[in-house]
Amino acid sequence: MTRLILLLLPLCLAAPAQAGVGQTAAPTLRRPLAARPVGMGEAFTAVEGGQASLGYNPAALARMARPELLTTYIQGIAEDSFSFLGYSHPLPLATVTGGVLFYDGGKIDVNLSNGVRETRNAQRDMAALGGLSLRLPFGLAAGATAKVYRLELAGEAKTTGYAADLGALWKTPLAGLNVGASLLNAGPDVRFEQEADPLPLTTRLGAAYEFSASETGWLQQNGFSMSRFLITTDAVSVRNDSPALAAGCEMGMALSERISTALRFGYIFGQENQNLTLGLGLKDGRFLLDYAMGVMKTTPHAHHVSLGVQF
Repeated sequence: MTRLILLLLPLCLAAPAQAGVGQTAAPTLRRPLAARPVGMGEAFTAVEGGQASLGYNPAALARMARPELLTTYIQGIAEDSFSFLGYSHPLPLATVTGGVLFYDGGKIDVNLSNGVRETRNAQRDMAALGGLSLRLPFGLAAGATAKVYRLELAGEAKTTGYAADLGALWKTPLAGLNVGASLLNAGPDVRFEQEADPLPLTTRLGAAYEFSASETGWLQQNGFSMSRFLITTDAVSVRNDSPALAAGCEMGMALSERISTALRFGYIFGQENQNLTLGLGLKDGRFLLDYAMGVMKTTPHAHHVSLGVQF
């Protein structure tokens, strides 16, 4: 019962509220950096997912056992694209992380003041990040990530700035149950000339419960005794938006000593265009391949692909 209460805690914190009327800048900083969380509805704050945890909770990288290199590509819904390259290296008491990301908003036609019509890049954003995640006593971990970004709109308006993520994670005494919290994209307003808008400051609170089929007595026949299940919930509050709730499930199975696969499902409550997410993962030794799709209602589906290597 205690596990169930902690797992459902984010549900209680995501009560309906009225949407804000303001707007935030630098949406690129909110984009997923890996496909695995997307397949689980981005309910990933309490998951120790290696590089996939970046952008959800920097503390979740603290107990990485092996160095990991991850690259991600996302094809957007408006001929735009997003890519990320990151590397994390575990040390005796901490994990250090570095990475770069790039967003290309595609092409746009603009009418200049002299009457000339040109085709330009609609948006080009770049950011570099560095982080440190610390292992602490009593199952605790803490982490921080610093980001430096450059934003460009239509080849004309340009700006630079910085932001930071902070996070905490607790491996509870209840086997398989984690709880986590994070504060993301904290920093000064983004200013283009005289106009300024705040960063998308985000607060996340999540719980994750992982168990195997063998512990429950399920699927003992036909080689399924090694099946693994991960259930997650997140409550998310983004500046000037209504609080949101997400839930995810990952079902993993070992196919051999080297190869394992995972099916993922997620649901994001309260969004107009995207609710359901689907994902698939494959691990072959030290190589990781993940795919996820956001099922859109009124626009083309969004596709995410990540390739990782553990050393």
